[in-house]
Amino acid sequence: MKNLTAILSMLHESPDRSSATRLFRGEPVLRWTLERLSRSKRIGTLAILCWEDQLESVRPVAEEERAYVLAKGPRVALPEIQTVAASRRWADGWRGGLLGACHFDLGFYAPWHHELAERVHSHAVVLVDPAAALVDPALLDALAAQADEHEELELCFSPAPPGLGSVLLKLSLLNKLAAAKVHSGRLLHYHPDQVSREALAADSCAPVPSRVARAVGRFTMDSDRQIRILSAATEPLNGQLLSSGAEELVSRVQAARTPLELPREIVLELNTRRSTRPIFWPGNTLEINRPDMTPALAGKLIGELSSLDDIRLTLAGLGDPLLCPYLIPIIETARQAGVSILVETDLHDVAPEAIARLVASPVDVVSVHLPAVSPQTYAKLMGCDGYTRVVENIRTFVSIRKSNGGSLPLIVPVFTKCPENVGEMEAWYDQWLRALGSAVIRSPSDHAGQIPDTAVADMTPPGRKACARLWNRLTILSDGTVVSCELDVLGRQPMGRIGAESLRDTWQRRMESLRSDHRQGQWNKHPLCGRCREWHRP
Repeated sequence: MKNLTAILSMLHESPDRSSATRLFRGEPVLRWTLERLSRSKRIGTLAILCWEDQLESVRPVAEEERAYVLAKGPRVALPEIQTVAASRRWADGWRGGLLGACHFDLGFYAPWHHELAERVHSHAVVLVDPAAALVDPALLDALAAQADEHEELELCFSPAPPGLGSVLLKLSLLNKLAAAKVHSGRLLHYHPDQVSREALAADSCAPVPSRVARAVGRFTMDSDRQIRILSAATEPLNGQLLSSGAEELVSRVQAARTPLELPREIVLELNTRRSTRPIFWPGNTLEINRPDMTPALAGKLIGELSSLDDIRLTLAGLGDPLLCPYLIPIIETARQAGVSILVETDLHDVAPEAIARLVASPVDVVSVHLPAVSPQTYAKLMGCDGYTRVVENIRTFVSIRKSNGGSLPLIVPVFTKCPENVGEMEAWYDQWLRALGSAVIRSPSDHAGQIPDTAVADMTPPGRKACARLWNRLTILSDGTVVSCELDVLGRQPMGRIGAESLRDTWQRRMESLRSDHRQGQWNKHPLCGRCREWHRP
C-alpha cells in the first residue's frame, strides 16, 4: 500500500469539549493521539477531519504534529454521524453496538473520508478516534501487514478495545461505503440478507495479543472520568508512556482498577404502573405500589450527576416510563445536565401525541418490549392482545421521526426469550434487523428467586464471583430509594435515599461496603445477592 493515512475524525465531537480541548498530562488529548501515531512505521500521513467551529483549537496541534486538516464548514446535522454516536454512547466494547456500529465508526462519514483520502493521494486509510491517546502504533503496523498479506481484502481490523486498535479501509471500499452511506463496522456484523463468516475467524482480522483481545472497557480519553482513570493507571509510566504498548497499558489499567467517584450507569424507575402483564414481570406476583418519581426528586439526582460528562441514564424499572406524567420534564432536565438517556417501554397503551413528544425529546434510544412475531404469542407473553397496536406504534414513531427530519431517538425492539416464544426468536431477530437495523435479545430474570423463573435455561457459570455491576451501576426506585441493583424491586436491600444523603456518599460508603463483601465472597450476608443467578452479567 502506498501512503497509508490515519484519519482522525472529530465530526462527532462538540466544539467546546473535544479531543483538542481536553487535556491529558497538560497537553491536548489530540496531540497525544497524533504523537502515538507518528511512531507507526507504516502510516505515511496524519489527517484530521473536523468542523469549522473546531478549527481554532485543532490548527495549533495539527501544525505542530504536521497533520493535514480538512475542515468541512459550519456544523450540520448528519444522520450517519448522529446515529452512530448515539449507538456508541451505549456500548463499551470494540463492536456489538446498536446499528452494527464499531468503535472506529465514530465520526465516520464515507463521502468526506473518501474525499480526504484522495486529497492526500492515499490508497488506504486507518480510522482512529481522535481521543485514542493510547493507540498502539504496533497494532496499526500489524494491521497494515495483514492487509499486505491479503491484497484481495478491502477491510482489515484489530479486535482490540476502543482506543488501542483500528480498522483499515482501502480506497475502493471507501468509495462503496460513500455510495451506500453506511459505516464500515456494519460489514463486521450479522445481517440476515448477507452470507458471511464470523469476522474474528476471517483473514480480515489482524492478530493482537490475547490479553489485549480479552480486555474489556474503553481506553479512549473521551470524557473527564476516562482521563482520570487512565491518568491514575499510567502514572508509573512517566517518561515511558509514549513507547508503552497495548499489553503494558491493559495490564496497568486492569491492575489499578481505579474506583469510580460516581456510577457510570443509573437505572431510574419513574413509576410502577404498566398496561401489559408480561409473564416475567414482578408485578404479577409481588404487591408493589410506590409513588411516581417527581421532577423535584429527579432534579436532585440529576444535579449530582451533572458533575460528570459520561453518565448513562436508563429510565426503566417496574413500570412503563411512558405512563409517568413527568417523563418529558425529567428527560429534558437530564439532557440539559449532559446525561445520555435510554427509555424502556412497552409502547402499548400510548396515544400518538405521547409518541410525538417522545420522538421530539433528547433521548438516544427507545427500547420497546416486543417478544413475539405473532399476536397469539404476544398475548401469551405480555398478558394482553396488543401486538398489532405496538407494531403500529413503532411505525408511527418512525414516521414522526422522519417527518421531523431527524434520525434520533433510535428505536430498538427487545425480545425476552422464554420457552413460550423461543421458536419465534430467529424470525423475530431477522425481521427487526431488516426493518430498523437493531434488535436485542435478552433473558428474563427471576429477581433473585422472588418470582417464578421463566427462562429457557439457567446460564449461571459454575464458579461464583463478585457481581461486576456493583462497580459501575446503580438503581433508584421511584420513591427515591437507592437499592443494591435492579433485581431488588421490593427495596429489601436499601443503600440510601435521594435527597436524604448525597449520591456520592451512598456510592462510596454504603455501596462500597457491599462491594467489599462481594470481594471477600460474602454475598450470602445479603439475601438477594446470595440467591442471585445473574452476577455474571457485564
